[in-house]
Amino acid sequence: MPTPVRIILFLLTILMPATLAASPAETVGTYHDRLVKSVSDNTGKTDKARYEALAPAMDDAFDFESMIKTAAGSHWAKADPATQQDLLAAFRHVSIATYADQFAGLTKGAFSSKGTRNGPRNLKLVDTVLHTGSDDVAMTYVVRQKGDNWLIVDVLLRGGISELALRASEYASTLKDGGAAALAKTLNQQANTLLAH
Repeated sequence: MPTPVRIILFLLTILMPATLAASPAETVGTYHDRLVKSVSDNTGKTDKARYEALAPAMDDAFDFESMIKTAAGSHWAKADPATQQDLLAAFRHVSIATYADQFAGLTKGAFSSKGTRNGPRNLKLVDTVLHTGSDDVAMTYVVRQKGDNWLIVDVLLRGGISELALRASEYASTLKDGGAAALAKTLNQQANTLLAH
């Protein structure tokens, strides 16, 4: 016969509302809050310190795997699983290192959201503006649902310039000459150079 405690726990399981996944705008907003805090808390410190503070926020907000699959194209499918994991780790490494370096001077910056639009292939576009005090920078986040979560898969800068498309173009010659393994090595070298500052 069920005990009163088991009955209560069972009822709580049924009656408690399911945790709602963050909306695209909430994913971006939370990331912005954590980005600003990570950078401002490490003002005057090294890029490596900002990297370590920023990494958890980017891991939660970005779908690095989908991004590198897109940027590497057919070279991803041709790579063996171990090389794919090396490339994914290197892409994550250089992505976080790049942001840690780019946002080094963001001591008084703030983001504002301008709304969410429907994009192609079930994507969502979250329009934002970065206010730095001396300039306003329009940034649109491309967000895709993965499981129960909405994750960032690209960032469009002024004029709709895709960061991921720029990276794919940058990676093309390395992939052509040496494949995924060569790109992983190159990205790790780039990240280490950035973090040496």
